[in-house]
Formats: sequence, C-alpha cells, structure tokens
Amino acid sequence: MRITLKVLGLVMIVLLAVSAGAQEKKAAPKKAEPKAAAKTEDSEKKLEKKDVPAAVLAAFTKAYPKATVKGYAKETEKGQTSYEVESMEGTIHRDVSYAADGKLLLTEESVEMKDVPAAVREALEKKFPKAKVGIAEKVMDGKTVAYEFHVKTAAGKGAEVKFDPNGKELEL
Repeated sequence: MRITLKVLGLVMIVLLAVSAGAQEKKAAPKKAEPKAAAKTEDSEKKLEKKDVPAAVLAAFTKAYPKATVKGYAKETEKGQTSYEVESMEGTIHRDVSYAADGKLLLTEESVEMKDVPAAVREALEKKFPKAKVGIAEKVMDGKTVAYEFHVKTAAGKGAEVKFDPNGKELEL
C-alpha cells in the first residue's frame, strides 16, 4: 500500500511537471511578439568595417584622421537609416552618424563640464540640484548645437536632459 502511494505520488509529480512545461511553451510566443514589433520600428545593429559604406568611412577618416575607431553600427530610426562610427580621440569620446552617401547627419562628443556654457550648467543645476553628471555630451545636428546629460539625481534616480546653448530645455 505504501509503495502504491509513493508511485502514485511520483506519477502526480511527473504529470504536474509535464503540464507546467507545456504551459511555458505556450506562453513563450507571447513574449516574443513585442520584440518583433519593436525591431521593425527603431533598431541598431553592430557592423564590421567591411559592412560600412565606403563613403561613410572616407568622410569619417577625412574629418577625424587622428581618431581611433571603437565600432560601427547601422541604425534605423523613424524609417531613416544611418551609419554610426564610435571613436576616441585623446579623451574625447565621439559618435558620428552619416547617411550611406557619407553626408554628415549628427555628431555627439563628450564634453567636460568646465567647457559647457554657464547658462547650460545653471539650467542643469536648477533642474537637478546636486545631481551627479555621468555623461555630458555636445550634440551637433547641422548648425544646431545642444548639450545632453545623463545624471544621477540626489534621490539616486537616473535621468536624461537636453539643453540649447542658452539653457533652454529641449526634447530628447
């Protein structure tokens, strides 16, 4: 009788395990669907140098002959495709985005706080008093210049903010 109860108990455990496994398999496709939808909107894909258009490589090399390339990426944002070159030149970290034909689209360069305009530093301090700046970047989009910051607030939360050179807050 005891052996029968033990066997019956083992059978029940096995059935529960099999049932749970089947339910997990059914649930898995639901988790994958949002990723597929997000991939069609905006995406970034790392590239090898050989996969970057020659016009992009030539434009970057001409503009930044002393820079050390750290990586390449192909980005699609709002239906627009661009090629990003990530680099270092001395202490400056730089991400430069180009169209496939080599036309400059956007440049993001690390910047030290002492080199940020006073109006921007004041606006940042007013928006996030006592925040610690993790990343400070000068963003150049054509003739437009902005300053973007990744900060840790006094409350310990991460935040991002962007200002024009006069300290006016901009949309990210």
